[in-house]
Amino acid sequence: MFKNKEKIKRYAFAGVSFCFMIAIAGYINYKYDPEREKDLGQTVYVSSNNDEVNIYSQEVQKEDKITKFRNDRDNMYSELANNYSQIINNGNSSNDLIEQYQEKLSTLVEEKNQVLMVENIIKSKGVDDVVLVITAGKKANVIIKKQEIDESMIAQIMQTVVDQLNISANNITIENIN
Repeated sequence: MFKNKEKIKRYAFAGVSFCFMIAIAGYINYKYDPEREKDLGQTVYVSSNNDEVNIYSQEVQKEDKITKFRNDRDNMYSELANNYSQIINNGNSSNDLIEQYQEKLSTLVEEKNQVLMVENIIKSKGVDDVVLVITAGKKANVIIKKQEIDESMIAQIMQTVVDQLNISANNITIENIN
């Protein structure tokens, strides 16, 4: 007899739980507004310069180009650092592999710090905004934003990149998006 009471309590609890879940699902379905969520999943860029919110399109506006390059570069560094850390922290990785990826992670952090330092140096020369992207083969792309740029400013930027990052002047591209 005692076992039957326990069984009845379990069934009652399961029934109440099931009814509760049905009630929650019904409430969510009642409150669901498909029109409100039609743009769900689209990327929205919010500019702090004005109060407008624009849905991101394939055409990148000039003022967003530097931000997009910077975000892409920072995401690349983060993904690489995350991948390296996963290999380092993996219990199945050999000691040699761990050492190799610790060195890669250290080099990555050092490179990122150098890039940020060079960007700050270039900004100190009167450039409004800058993003520096180092690509394979020791090439550097420098995207700057400045109202007026002359040959001496280009030479200063190029010399800074050559001096700080040991990249050949032939492998440096400078683009002004003003």
